[in-house]
Amino acid sequence: MRILRSADYAALPWKNGRGVARQIAVFPLDAAYDALDWQVSRPTLERDTPFSKLAGLDRQFMLVAGKGVTLRVRSAEDGIAFEQRIDRPLEAFAFRGDWDVDCTLAGGSVEVLNVMTRRGRAAARIGIREVTAPTLVRKDARATLVVYAADPLTAYGIWGEADLRADDAVLVDEPGTTEIALAAGSAPSARAVLIRLDPT
Repeated sequence: MRILRSADYAALPWKNGRGVARQIAVFPLDAAYDALDWQVSRPTLERDTPFSKLAGLDRQFMLVAGKGVTLRVRSAEDGIAFEQRIDRPLEAFAFRGDWDVDCTLAGGSVEVLNVMTRRGRAAARIGIREVTAPTLVRKDARATLVVYAADPLTAYGIWGEADLRADDAVLVDEPGTTEIALAAGSAPSARAVLIRLDPT
């Protein structure tokens, strides 16, 4: 288990060189795009741009802050051609890294949360927990849990407690079943993004 501070997220250039993300966690450790099983990152999009082509990866894209984007998605091989407006915070949109995706900003830069998994090796389940009272979060054996703090939270475990600022995270990767507790910070409620990563 590790507390991951936003200030320590490593800068990660996009594969196509068109932008930079901040990497929250990746497995295997330090794996590049072509070798990772899963990755969680926090890009900032400051201009209209195509996304990188990432063959074999499934992606989930979530708005954290900003007015939103429109994604133009195309794949001749899969017969895909549509546009998706994304302007509601913390709602995940899933698509394949193999597809051609162009991103148009709705009005200024946006902050997003990006989860990628290697098809056939890992799968991600994303949920939003509105924390109004201390609540337990369980990680199953063999799985990994990343808790992203959309708002200030306090996390509790056998290791003690840690205050999380908005944009910090907790990585729970012990091999066995594990539980941690979450409580809202200074506000009456707080939102946590629970990213469960399971081997397939």
